[in-house]
Amino acid sequence: MTTKYSNLAEYFDYRGRRFAEKCTNCGDCLEACPLFPLTKSADRGPQAVIEKITDLLKGGEVSEEAYEMVFSCSGACGLCAKACPEGLIPYSAFMSAIAKLFRAGKEPPPLSYQMMPGHRYNFANVFSALQTKPSEERWIRKVPDSPEPVDVVFFTGCAPAGIPHTLLETVDILDRMGIKFVALAGGELCCGTGAMLWGDAEASQSMGQDFISSIAAFRPKKAVFFCTGCHITCLVTLPRFMSVPFQSYELTQFLVENLNRIPFANPINKVIAVHDSCSVARLGTFELTRKLLQAIPGITLVEMEHNRDNALCCGGTANAMRPEITETMRRAPLEEAKATGADILATICTGCQESFAPLEHQYPFEVRSYVSLVAEAVGVQHEDRFKPLVNGDDATQVLARVRDYVNTSDFSPEEMERILPEYLNRFCPKHGRSFP
Repeated sequence: MTTKYSNLAEYFDYRGRRFAEKCTNCGDCLEACPLFPLTKSADRGPQAVIEKITDLLKGGEVSEEAYEMVFSCSGACGLCAKACPEGLIPYSAFMSAIAKLFRAGKEPPPLSYQMMPGHRYNFANVFSALQTKPSEERWIRKVPDSPEPVDVVFFTGCAPAGIPHTLLETVDILDRMGIKFVALAGGELCCGTGAMLWGDAEASQSMGQDFISSIAAFRPKKAVFFCTGCHITCLVTLPRFMSVPFQSYELTQFLVENLNRIPFANPINKVIAVHDSCSVARLGTFELTRKLLQAIPGITLVEMEHNRDNALCCGGTANAMRPEITETMRRAPLEEAKATGADILATICTGCQESFAPLEHQYPFEVRSYVSLVAEAVGVQHEDRFKPLVNGDDATQVLARVRDYVNTSDFSPEEMERILPEYLNRFCPKHGRSFP
C-alpha cells in the first residue's frame, strides 16, 4: 500500500472530517447499536447523540453525550456501519472523536489503564504474573542486537499475554509444524491500538513504528499475529503512513495455509459452536476458523443463530471501559451457544475469551480458544490458569492459590492484592460477587 498520510493523527483527522461532512445525523447507527440503549444518554435519543458527536468532530464543544458514546463503543462490531444510509463507518469516526477528547484534556474512563500498553497494571502484566513464572515463558520480551534472521515472527500481542496458556500452546503448535520462527512478546511492545483507545495518536504512532522496526529486525518474510487487532493495524492502518517490510498474517490464516504441516494426532469427539469476533467480521475471514476446526478428527460444528458477519458482539473494549453496562451483551452470545447444544464454545479473540470465560460456570458448555482445541488435537495442551482466577473468589483467595507465581514476578503480594479487586469486579460485575 502506498503511504497516503504523513502521520497517524492526520489519518484520523481525515476520517473524522469525512464522517462529519457526510453524516446526516439521522441516528440510524445508534438505533442499531446494542450498547447505545444501555448508556445514560439513551433517553436523549440517537439523533441528538450522534449530532453531539459530529459537532465534536467539526471542532465543536466537548459534550457528556459524545464522551459517553464514543467510550462505550464495543470496538467495531460493525452494526452501525451496516445501518448507515450514507455508507459511513461510525465506529471508525469514534476513534477520531476520542483523539479530539484527548487533545481537549478529557481523561478516559477509570479502568482504561487495564488496556494501556506500558502501564504497570495493565492486563498483560498483571495476569501473566498471576499465571506464569519467567522460566516458563517461551518468548522474548526485547529484540536482541543483530538478531538471527527467521522465516516467521510470531507476535503474541498484548492482551493474549494475560491468558498465557494459549500462547504456550501456539508456540508448541508452531514447533510441531517445523516452522522456523521467533516468538516476540507483546506488552511493552505494542502495535499502538491501545493508545488510540484513549486518543493519544502521537503515542500510538510511536508504538506502531517501534512495533514494525522490532519485527523487521529479524528480517522475516511473514509476521503472524495471535491478536487480530494487531494484524489489522499492521495490514490496514500503519501502511497508510509508513512502510511495512513483511507480509502480515492472522494466526488462523497462517495455520490454514499450512494445514498439511499440522500433525493432528488426537480426535476431539465434541460438538463445537464458533463465536465470530468483531475483528474477524472486519476481515471477512469467517471460514478460516471453521476450516481449521473441521480438520480436527471427531469435531462436529454447529452454528449459533447469529454467526459470521451477523454474530453478536461480546461487548469488546466496552467490557473494560464500561463494564457496568455490558452484562447483557456478554450473555447474549452465551445464550445462543446454549441453544445449539454445543459442548464447547470456541472463541477466536482474546477479548471474547475474557468476556465469556468468567461466566462459563453458569452454562452447560466450556469456553475455549480455538487454539486450545488445535493444541489438544496435536497433543500439546497447557493448563488454563485464567478461568480459576475469574470465577468467583475474592482477591485474597485468588492470591493464596497463585502466590508462587506472584513471588517470581516484580509485583509484591500486597501490591497485587490492591490491584486485583478492580479486575475481578470487571470480569464479574453484578453476578453476586462481593470483592473487597
